[in-house]
Amino acid sequence: MKSQLTITFFSYFLLIGLVSAQYHDVGDDSFSFHRFSGPVSGELTEVVYPNRNPNRRRLDVDYEAKPDYAYIYGVQDNDSGNSQTHKETRDGDKVHGEYRVLQADGMVRIVRYTADPITGFTATVDYTPA
Repeated sequence: MKSQLTITFFSYFLLIGLVSAQYHDVGDDSFSFHRFSGPVSGELTEVVYPNRNPNRRRLDVDYEAKPDYAYIYGVQDNDSGNSQTHKETRDGDKVHGEYRVLQADGMVRIVRYTADPITGFTATVDYTPA
């Protein structure tokens, strides 16, 4: 049962990864957009491991592949003043991203970040006028 759920879950994300960019015009120069590709690439590998339940003496099967995705989204809502974007990419164990948010004081906060097993999570924060 678990392997069937894993395959279904994996297939669902593959289907999501095939979705192309979407753009939503909400009128009066407001808009939103998003795009996603991924979540994995490369060869799908079957992993067999012992079941941890002592009453069940069988092996469980799971599947893994290299995490590999990219996404971007944004919102510009002139009625509420909401203005933000976010983009992120992942290649195996390395993640790179940036997001921008229009703050209430009129400044745009720009956060650029990376994460990997060697340096951990690091981020820089900059501010610029809108």
